[in-house]
Amino acid sequence: MFASKPWPDIKKRGPFLIFKVVSEALPSLRSYAHLLIEDTVAGDEIVGHVLKDLVYNDETSECQEVSREDLFQSVDARLLNHLQAMSDGGAALETLRGLTLYERRCLLLTAIGRFEPCQVARITGISLGTVEYVLNRVRPIVSAARCTGVLIIEDEPHMAELLGVLVEQSGHHVAGIAHTLDEAVELARSKQFELILSDIQLHHSESGKDAVQKICSLVGWRIPTVYITAHPERVSPEEAAQADGLISKPFDIWRVREAIDGALGRATAHQQAG
Repeated sequence: MFASKPWPDIKKRGPFLIFKVVSEALPSLRSYAHLLIEDTVAGDEIVGHVLKDLVYNDETSECQEVSREDLFQSVDARLLNHLQAMSDGGAALETLRGLTLYERRCLLLTAIGRFEPCQVARITGISLGTVEYVLNRVRPIVSAARCTGVLIIEDEPHMAELLGVLVEQSGHHVAGIAHTLDEAVELARSKQFELILSDIQLHHSESGKDAVQKICSLVGWRIPTVYITAHPERVSPEEAAQADGLISKPFDIWRVREAIDGALGRATAHQQAG
């Protein structure tokens, strides 16, 4: 059985700091909500309510830093309240897809949020010892996201080389590097990969998004994709929400690693939940 818990106070934060953190965390927040309660519509509504409260209830000009932990903690609290209200006391939701609710939360926060055990403990209110015990039980599921192949689609050779190094340093391997749409489709015919890292705008008016669509049509399923762009302002909110990650140029190493691990973690969590 689980108990509801108070929502952390993440109001009274500077709007610009909030927007930056929210924009980066939104895909992960939505995935966490979708998979925890197994309802995409309700999950999006809950995330939306949390963000609305956060942004529009800023009653002071005090500018404090808001963290991803804050966001996940607020969303987690509301998700638990939702589960409690929908489950007639929670008995039916104690076990979901073979995992207890504790295990499911710890797994998703680790695989999707890429949080450390101490962070998971703070977000969930579960003791650190319990979190570590749970993660030891589900570690094979989490580690399944590692050592996977990544296809890089990037028209600038030096940038493609840099991305390749970052992929390798993140514990994965480069399945291939394509500089054009045709090269990307050809590689998809001969290589195996579980993630695409693609520039949005290629040379000669070619589109990385078109390349990804052709590849997914070719293989017959949707491949997790992280997009890279020098013009994030041209990406609509709908397009950003559909991507598994969006990185702006110039980018920092930490951001690329986080996007890769986050996309692979969400894909693994989706597979396990399905």
